[in-house]
Amino acid sequence: MASTLVADGLETRPSVERFSTHELGPTLERFQTSGLLEEGRINLIGLDAIAERLGDRWEGRQEQIYHHVERTLTRHLEGGGFFQRVSPTDYLVVQPGLGKYSAQASCLRYLRELLSHFLGGAAPEAADVMEVTSLSGGRIFAAGIDPDYAAAAARTEPPVLSVEPDDLPTPWNPFVAADGRTLRVSCQLEPVFELRTFAQIGFRIARRVLLMPGEIELSPQELRNLTTADIEKVDLATIARGVSRLRSEQGNAKQPTLFLPVSYTTLSSQRGRGPLIARFKEATRGVEKGLICEINDIEGVPGSALAAATVLIKPFCVIVVGKLREAPGRSPEDLRGVRLQGVAFEAGMHPLDHGEFTAWAERAVVNARGVTRSVIIHGLSGPEFLGLAGLAGASHASLGARRAQAPSPAASGA
Repeated sequence: MASTLVADGLETRPSVERFSTHELGPTLERFQTSGLLEEGRINLIGLDAIAERLGDRWEGRQEQIYHHVERTLTRHLEGGGFFQRVSPTDYLVVQPGLGKYSAQASCLRYLRELLSHFLGGAAPEAADVMEVTSLSGGRIFAAGIDPDYAAAAARTEPPVLSVEPDDLPTPWNPFVAADGRTLRVSCQLEPVFELRTFAQIGFRIARRVLLMPGEIELSPQELRNLTTADIEKVDLATIARGVSRLRSEQGNAKQPTLFLPVSYTTLSSQRGRGPLIARFKEATRGVEKGLICEINDIEGVPGSALAAATVLIKPFCVIVVGKLREAPGRSPEDLRGVRLQGVAFEAGMHPLDHGEFTAWAERAVVNARGVTRSVIIHGLSGPEFLGLAGLAGASHASLGARRAQAPSPAASGA
C-alpha cells in the first residue's frame, strides 16, 4: 500500500483500487450504506511488509500467518467488530464502536503487534493501514492515513454509539479459504424430538458449506481436506449463523435447548477453543436448559484424545454427543469409555419403505447403543418416521429441513 493522506484539513491524496472480489461483494456492500464508510471508520490492514520480508517463504507460511492474524484480530475486537481477509495481504477491519481516528489508531496498534511477532519489529513506514473510501460490487478503494495525526486525533475524539453485533456480518461468513476459494456457510434449523413423548426439545443446527459463486456444496471429504484454520472458521460461522437464524425465526421465545455442531479439530485446538467457547456462551442466552454439543469428525480419533476434548467443552453445555457421519454399520468401539452422553448420526437418504426403514434403524441403533444409552437420528424425511425411529430404540430424532427423495422405480428395480 502506498502511504497517502486522508486526514481532515490536511493534504488529501487520491484513493487507489486495492482489490476486486465479486464473491464478497454482497458482504462488503452492506457497509456502503451503513454510515461507517462515509464516516471513514472502515480500514484495511496490510501485510505487505511481512510478505516482502519472507520473500519465497511467504507462500509456504501463509496459512500459519493468516491463522495468527485472525486470532489477534478476534482477541482485539472481542466480538464488537468485523474483519475479513480480502486479498493475500489485506484485511478489512470494521470497528463500529470507535470513531474514525480511534479506529485508525487501533488498526495501527494491531498491525505493529503483528509486525513485531513476525518480523521482530519493523520501520514505521511498514505499518500499512489505509482508510477505505468506496465499496462497490466487490471493488475496494482506499487511501493511506497519517499515523501521527491519527494517534493525536484519537486522544480527543468523542466516543460513538456502538452498532449492535447482529447488524454486522460475522468475520467468518463468507470467508476466503487458504487455497483462495470463497466459502459460505448456510444453516437450517431442524426440530428435535424426544421420542418417548414426541415433545420437541429444541432445534439442531444443520449446516452446508458452499463454494462461491454458484453455491456448490462441499462434500464430506472436501470438508475434511480443509485446513485447521478453515475448519475453525466453518465452526464459528455455523454457530453464529445458526443462532442468528434461531433469533429471526423464533423471536424472543427461548427454546429448551439447541444442538451445536463442532468439529473435533477445532475443539482440540488451543487456539480454536477460545473463540468457540465465546460463541457457546452467547448461544446459551437463547435457551432455557442449556446447549447440546455435537462433536463432528470423530472417526479415527483415539478415545483418550476425544475424552480430553469432551472434558474441555462440558462446562459450557449440558450434554456432549459424538456425531458420526453415517449410520454405524458396526459398534463404534473407539467411543467406548469416552463418556459421551449420546451418539448421533445422519439418516441421509434413508429407506422410505416403513419396513425397510425399521430394519435399517434397528441395526444402526443396536450398534450405537453398544457404547452409549442415547441414540439420535438426524434428518428424518417426515414425521411418520419419528415413531418408527422410537420403536427401533432411538431416544431422539430431528426432521430434516431438506426432505429425502423417494427412489425412482428404475432405481428400486421395479
